[in-house]
Amino acid sequence: MAADSGLNLALAAGVPTDLVVGDLDSLQPGRERGFEVQRHPREKDASDLELALEEAFRRGAREGLVLGALGGRLDHTLFNVVSLLEKTLEMGFRATLLAPGQEVFAAEPGVHQILNRQGWHCSILPLDPRACLSLEGMEYPLREEWLRRASTRGLSNRVKSDPARVEVLEGRVLVLLAKG
Repeated sequence: MAADSGLNLALAAGVPTDLVVGDLDSLQPGRERGFEVQRHPREKDASDLELALEEAFRRGAREGLVLGALGGRLDHTLFNVVSLLEKTLEMGFRATLLAPGQEVFAAEPGVHQILNRQGWHCSILPLDPRACLSLEGMEYPLREEWLRRASTRGLSNRVKSDPARVEVLEGRVLVLLAKG
């Protein structure tokens, strides 16, 4: 599934695409031919990516990889990371945003494994005012400790073992991984 100009990325990368969702304002006219299209008006209250994630959920998907959502315009990147990942948690959909050497996902209470990322930076940013978590397999492990949303305490840890674990005990967090 491609959100508007995400079709350009998908075609360039050879990613099979069945559906294009959005207002198609940033896609060359006619490029959508041959694909199922769910067209939305340009004046809308949701981004093309948000609409695509909602459609994927409606069609039964419960997890997905999102390419092309990091980088580019800062406002879009911030909304993709914070708002869309928070919304996917509320929907019961696990989305991971991917870019070369980066990945971001939202985590709620439970254990979240980090596989094959030894040496990568790992930052944890609470979505809620506070979050309690434990970190294993990291340079700076935590054991049932609280992080505040406005603090940089969760910034720039490093994955030391495979697998590493992020256990969220209370609250919701963003897990940001970057190749070190």
